[in-house]
Amino acid sequence: MATIKDVAKRAGVGIATVSRALNGTGYLSEESRTRIERAVKELNYIPNERARNLSRKRTGIIGVLIPDFQTPFYDAFIRQVEIGLYNYGYRTMVCNCVKTRDKEKEFIDMLERNMVDGLITCALSLEDSAYRYIQKPIVSMDHDLGVDIPLIYSNHRIGGRMAAEYLISQGCRKVLQLGGRFETDTPSNERYEEFARVMSDNHAAVQILDLEWNRLDYEYYQCHLGRHQKDIREADGVFASDMGAIGMYHFASELGIRIPEELKIVAYDGTAITRMVTPVVTAVCQDISLLAQKCTDTMIQLVRGEDEIEDRQVVDVYFQKGGTA
Repeated sequence: MATIKDVAKRAGVGIATVSRALNGTGYLSEESRTRIERAVKELNYIPNERARNLSRKRTGIIGVLIPDFQTPFYDAFIRQVEIGLYNYGYRTMVCNCVKTRDKEKEFIDMLERNMVDGLITCALSLEDSAYRYIQKPIVSMDHDLGVDIPLIYSNHRIGGRMAAEYLISQGCRKVLQLGGRFETDTPSNERYEEFARVMSDNHAAVQILDLEWNRLDYEYYQCHLGRHQKDIREADGVFASDMGAIGMYHFASELGIRIPEELKIVAYDGTAITRMVTPVVTAVCQDISLLAQKCTDTMIQLVRGEDEIEDRQVVDVYFQKGGTA
């Protein structure tokens, strides 16, 4: 296997010159660069990434914290983030924080001990004080961790309004909402607040069916809905996440409730799963690709030490008409 010494010899330059060329640092003449590139190609030289990162005091790894792999939104989000980071030359280390708060704390410790170069966090199990005084690259998606940590999120207020106004327009006056406000400070709460406000302004009732903070899987929804058969039979509308909306569709159908004639369902997130079922689920959609891109781009800006990074970035939502409402 060729070494950097072999490349330097073949190119007729010093080892330090090859190092500058590979790392993109310092001045290098065009002639020397061309000879080095040719030598690298002829020798099939593969740089020692670990050594390069060590010299830069970097690991080449970004940690990403998500609440649950089983949630369609985070499954799609982490896929797009991984692609984006890879294109920047970084690898992704993912932490699934479901059912435990310790994992989130362990990744924060890894950042402080320089085991990862930065954290993109979507988790919500710890107080924002756990992040506030860490002088390392951190990007938060959907959870306000303080003014020094860039926050990227969807326009949830508009999303909540879209869902409420649509259900109202379809004649709904007794609506079930699966899940409610988070205890932590998150822009996601705005969708519930705006949804409730619009419903109230139109003299419609909203009943909240509380969910466990760390249970977002389909089986949980089915079990949970089984405890609310009477409420479901009496409702004429439902507002839920994608998984909750699909779970509600199946559960209500098994009860003999006709959808959308007797019960109208609007989902929030609008991931691919809402278009893989029949009928397509009516939904307010978050632009997951753009959220992931903004998180990735902002993280790289922080790692590179760039100035003038936007501290608040809001992504528009849009409506998907389906057959459930």
